[in-house]
Amino acid sequence: MTGRNGVIANGTNKVRLTCRTDSANPPSTITWYRNDQLVTSSSTVRQEEGESGGRVTIEDLEFEARRDMDGHDVECRASNGLRPDVMGRFTLDIRCK
Repeated sequence: MTGRNGVIANGTNKVRLTCRTDSANPPSTITWYRNDQLVTSSSTVRQEEGESGGRVTIEDLEFEARRDMDGHDVECRASNGLRPDVMGRFTLDIRCK
């Protein structure tokens, strides 16, 4: 998972995290969680050609940074029904002006 390490919360700043799976066949589905609560991404899921005939799935999660989110864990979980879920975790570092 990729994204900015620190964010200043000023009521308008957006955070964008990107989850990119390994190559899988069938392609993986990405699910997002913040502090173990399911969150929905409004971005378009993208797929690219992967290794050995598999597909790489890519999805962004974008949201407004708020002070109360400092220290929250954001996870992307990838699953294709054949392999165990794979997780990426990012801890939010929100600073306030």
